[in-house]
Amino acid sequence: MKLFVENLTHIDLSYFDAERGLLGESWQADITLTGKLNDESMICDFSIVKKRIKKWLDENIDHMLVVPAEHKSSTITTLNNNRVSFQFKHDDGRHFQCDAPTQAICALPTDTVTPENAARWIESKILDLLPVELEAISLQLSSERIDGAQYQYSHGLKKHAGNCQRIAHGHRSTIKIYLDGIRSPSLEQNWAQRWKDIYLGTDEDLLGIIQKESKQYHHFAYESAQGLFELKIDSKQVYMINEDTTVESLSAHIAGILATENPGKHLEVYAFEGIGKGAISEKQTAE
Repeated sequence: MKLFVENLTHIDLSYFDAERGLLGESWQADITLTGKLNDESMICDFSIVKKRIKKWLDENIDHMLVVPAEHKSSTITTLNNNRVSFQFKHDDGRHFQCDAPTQAICALPTDTVTPENAARWIESKILDLLPVELEAISLQLSSERIDGAQYQYSHGLKKHAGNCQRIAHGHRSTIKIYLDGIRSPSLEQNWAQRWKDIYLGTDEDLLGIIQKESKQYHHFAYESAQGLFELKIDSKQVYMINEDTTVESLSAHIAGILATENPGKHLEVYAFEGIGKGAISEKQTAE
């Protein structure tokens, strides 16, 4: 017998790609359990499945930076005070570095991060998590189907009380933009291109800009409730704003920029943060 739970939870994270660098991502988690019926004619109570597996995902991969620990260019070093450093050197000489508390970085034992690789690793960790004897667990991680514009962004919210304070977590998001009440796919695609594979940095968290071997990097750092975070990333992958990168601020920022570029027009921006959630901002500037 098999038991399934669709849309068990959504996982928002960032992961490191050898070609594209730091990428925000949002996955939907679906799970199937294979086992025998108990005395209640159940494999396992749904509430137990959802509670325990979601808790494990929240603690071990959600809102984390997932890195390919076995890639030849990856270096993971344990630091003092329960911190870890992930470094990656691209073939073209670019460097990436993130130093963070241990709970903010997930070292995937593969040479590339994919939904399939992540799912197989998670399956190996959660098989014995439930209070029943199971024959198998099958986990599917999938990105949202987005027909229109989308972008993948990473960021950190140091003032957040929860795991959003981690400096490199992110989302795959769509966007809806209305110009004088009419949806504008062209503006949506334009903004998606501006924020393609982007890190959204906050001015007050920027320590400086580093020039090294003809490459330029943005150096961010801050201390939050979970500890000290530090990030050095290719400047070409950074978009700076002068406020916190909450989805409320991001929607207002987009609306403000587009209103300036389209004077006399009414702009309404639905900025999503991952799957099925976000913020709405409206703006209009004089002609």
